[in-house]
Amino acid sequence: MGTAVIRIANFVVLPLLVALVASVGCGGGSSGMLRGRTATVVVEAPAPGASHYSTSSSPDPVVDDVAGADGIERGILRAAEESDTTLEGDGRLALLAAWVAEHLGEGGTPPPHEVTAFFAQHLGIVEPTPHLIILGQPDAAMLEAGVRDSIGQRLARHPYTHFGAAVIPRQGLTLAVVTLSWRFVEFDEVPREVRAGDTVRLAGRLTGAHSSPVLAVTGPDGATSRLTDGQGPRFELSIPTEDSGVYRVELLAEGPRGHTVIANFPIYVGTPAPTSVTLRGGEEEGGEPGDVSSRLVALLNESRESVGASPLARVDELDAVGLAHSRDMVDHGFVGHDSPTTGGAPDRVRRAGLASGLILENIGRGYSAQEIHRGLMSSPAHRANILNPDVTHVGVGVVVEEESDRRAFVATELFLRMNSEVDLDGAVARLVELINTNRRRRGAPPIEIDPNLARAAQRGADQYMDEPDLSQQDVVDDASASLRRFSIAFSRVGGLMVVVSQVDEAGSLEPTFDPDLRYLGIGVAQGSRPDTPSNSIAVVIMLAWPR
Repeated sequence: MGTAVIRIANFVVLPLLVALVASVGCGGGSSGMLRGRTATVVVEAPAPGASHYSTSSSPDPVVDDVAGADGIERGILRAAEESDTTLEGDGRLALLAAWVAEHLGEGGTPPPHEVTAFFAQHLGIVEPTPHLIILGQPDAAMLEAGVRDSIGQRLARHPYTHFGAAVIPRQGLTLAVVTLSWRFVEFDEVPREVRAGDTVRLAGRLTGAHSSPVLAVTGPDGATSRLTDGQGPRFELSIPTEDSGVYRVELLAEGPRGHTVIANFPIYVGTPAPTSVTLRGGEEEGGEPGDVSSRLVALLNESRESVGASPLARVDELDAVGLAHSRDMVDHGFVGHDSPTTGGAPDRVRRAGLASGLILENIGRGYSAQEIHRGLMSSPAHRANILNPDVTHVGVGVVVEEESDRRAFVATELFLRMNSEVDLDGAVARLVELINTNRRRRGAPPIEIDPNLARAAQRGADQYMDEPDLSQQDVVDDASASLRRFSIAFSRVGGLMVVVSQVDEAGSLEPTFDPDLRYLGIGVAQGSRPDTPSNSIAVVIMLAWPR
């Protein structure tokens, strides 16, 4: 007998990272009263909240007050068995399902992502915000088959490990709200509240074929730091808490789909954990994918401006790379940085002909650009990608993922460092100025530019960009050989070469500070080779000592 499906909703705060760290996806939806966000709403959590975060499951994975609802757990476990998956019940996920059920909107619309995330953290759950499945039937006994089918579909797309469920009566129907979670870590309990100055210890082990643990922590000042502890799976890391405020803690690891978010939770230092979450109005759902991607770029640059970082320039070719990856994920039912067909973000970017020494990727999912952006900014690793001062360009590709009566958006954001064009004549003068400034600080006399050295250096820099087969050593050797006829004028001639992204990086090379050095020739060229980022700057410096 068929089951009337009111809604299958995916609340996603799913993994990414890169370079490369990337990334997390995010997701959620708006309840009936909040769809469109035209008002400010405060949502209270039942008291008391958990005192500690824990990866241990609690009993009673189903909450119900409806006769005949015992088939819900049977349907879930049967779906897991048929999918060759082990699902463990967790009573905290059942309470989360019950709280979500109390905040459903019209037609079974789930509450916003922020509400579900807040409830999960209130219960001490550490993994990314669980996904939801919401089903309805006139008769509770008829829900078992629908739950079994829906859970089976979800297990085919995502590696869940834990479940909880709640069954409630509503408007003549029996509703089942199922929460599905993925927990790939076991660690000792961590307090949700600590005193300023205390050190928070995070010790445990990764599970599910994950390795290389990385802890990203965003402090009250908005800065993100990273801590590592080898290849794993065991780890022990300490988080210092010097200032009062909220510390957002995120554990990442290398998994089957690349770098993955394993846990994400706030620690409240010198301040109590909140008992409510406030949702503010002024946000609209929907729109076309192109509008969502443009809005995401604007939000990225607004966030960067707030911390003094330069705005990012949008690149059409990079948009296309992001769009293709978003479509790949939707079409093939996975979320991650590593695709079975296209590889990782660096592979996709370089195949598009875009070379860079820094490639970062974020993946997000939600019902509006604002929701996706908030989810990524609440992840320390993804926030760090967005605010990275070294990236200069961005591409965003957004694809629609259809649901019953709503459209979710899957977004891939790519961040690159691409060098801008420089004034080559001005670059030489700038380098001479920097080198002489550094020589004065060391008590060395200023150097002079020798025209013969300058011609050899410039010819070498141009050849490096024009002839991709030439190595840096080849360039220096050729330039030195061309100066042999001038050897009578100098006691010694040498050379060096660097490839940089900014001219000033070549102004502090140690050989140029030799106090006995008197003459220089500098050549600067800009271009792209297969082995360098776009618009790289080649600097050749020829050195000569007097007789």
